[in-house]
Amino acid sequence: MKLHIFNPENDMALANGSPGYTPPANIRAYRRQHWELPRKWAAPEDVVWDGEAGLGYLFRDEAKAPEICPWGWSPALVHELELAGVPRRLMPSREWLDKLRILSGRQSTVQVQRVLGLDATCCDSLDDVLSCLSQWDAVIMKSPWSSSGKGLMQTDNPNWQGWVERVLRQQGCVIVERLLEKKQDFAMEFWMRGGKAEYVGLNVFRTDAHGHFLENIKGSEQEKEDWLSALLKAPESLGNIRGWYQERLPRLAPWYEGPVGVDMLVTSGGNLHPCIEINWRMTMGMVAVLEG
Repeated sequence: MKLHIFNPENDMALANGSPGYTPPANIRAYRRQHWELPRKWAAPEDVVWDGEAGLGYLFRDEAKAPEICPWGWSPALVHELELAGVPRRLMPSREWLDKLRILSGRQSTVQVQRVLGLDATCCDSLDDVLSCLSQWDAVIMKSPWSSSGKGLMQTDNPNWQGWVERVLRQQGCVIVERLLEKKQDFAMEFWMRGGKAEYVGLNVFRTDAHGHFLENIKGSEQEKEDWLSALLKAPESLGNIRGWYQERLPRLAPWYEGPVGVDMLVTSGGNLHPCIEINWRMTMGMVAVLEG
């Protein structure tokens, strides 16, 4: 049996780092409205938590205690579950959570992007951002931690410099990447178990002009792979990058167990961009793949 929890504020809670973190009212409302989302992939005998009910009854016999499966782990969720009656010793340690926070920051994604030869960097000042802009002409800027599809900025927004300065004050740096003209967004979904990365499937999705998620595109695994292959000048790059991540992800975090989603895209020129984002948590892409 598993205990499933939908906590969509996870990335913001990691950014804050405090056990007492309280998400914005709109995120709290979204969680209350959609707490049953894990039923889409939960087994009939599993429990999906509404965020309010006591959970101590599930842990009276620790030999029969459920596996805890949240959308993502953070100190705030650990504190919340403790208050609901979950024994602290059955949840990740503070040291594990600290490692997850670093891994989940976009700074870690930049390290992977550099290995892949992609144009991306961490900037510690507005001057650094302006220097990237002079080199790459068009860029996309990202906060190190943000909720899915958020924390993005482009220079067509007249307030972008103020946004950069605010993120620098709050999170210490800004991620800057060369902006590419895209034809199609997609993701590869993996599940880490026992030090290995199991490939789960493809998720093809749409975003708006500023990279904000709009919707998943339905289809079988073969249909999605055929669609992407038709857009690519080198269709074999799909299989190559899948194998690369299956080898690389366990080396990045051999201690991690759970879902990993890697966002990618096909450029307008038919090239594969193999690393837009790495999400070390549950994603809507994984939900779409598990739903079939």
